[in-house]
Amino acid sequence: MATELRGKCVLITGGGTGLGREIALQLAAEGMRIVISYSKSKNDAEETVQELAQLGVEACCIQADMREPSEPARLVGEAAAYLGRLDLLIHNAGTTKFIPFTDLDSVTSEIWDDLNNINTRSAFLLAQAAAPIMRKNGGGQIINTSSIAGLSPAGSSLPYSVSKAALIHLTKCLAKSLAPDIQVNTVAPGLLMTRWVEGFSEERLNLMSEAALLKKPTDVADCATAFVMLAKNGSITGQVIVVDSGLSLA
Repeated sequence: MATELRGKCVLITGGGTGLGREIALQLAAEGMRIVISYSKSKNDAEETVQELAQLGVEACCIQADMREPSEPARLVGEAAAYLGRLDLLIHNAGTTKFIPFTDLDSVTSEIWDDLNNINTRSAFLLAQAAAPIMRKNGGGQIINTSSIAGLSPAGSSLPYSVSKAALIHLTKCLAKSLAPDIQVNTVAPGLLMTRWVEGFSEERLNLMSEAALLKKPTDVADCATAFVMLAKNGSITGQVIVVDSGLSLA
């Protein structure tokens, strides 16, 4: 039987734009109460909160910089205080640098640390902070946004690919660590036509779209639907759900 989401509470990092915004809108349609976080896109986050309110759900946004090791716990604490509980955590915040894989000299230690801190370390710190809060109310679920770049050596840069591979393995490790009362899964999108891909040339975007088995980019709404499916499912944990129009099979 599908889990009823109406009235439950979710924190979505990176929830003001792109995929995160679409996830928030779809979960609002399910009746969830929502907190979204943002790093720099304050106006976008506030506009998203207004859209969520128009759907009849309680929502707010909180600024948080996932680069700082103290921020994930603060964010989770403030979100739980606002919502009164926490049933679902979606870690969608992420960053990248566009560097050819062959250009190792351009990968500085600062870039390496920045991508891994935001894409991977913060996912652990968020889960660490959220788990005891979820357990107070009988459990919950965590869903991370990874990438097909974490499944093969591809993507915007080598450190990005490695950080997403680490996030996928972290998801599996957390699933084992937090069972049986907290499920942990990840969705691995393919090419999403959001501001995220502004660093790719039009030629590369076209080549990637054509390479996908379905001959198109990944639809953002279709990808968000995978998060909703997981949120409703009480029998999936430690899994990677790939939504990529078949790009990873090309």
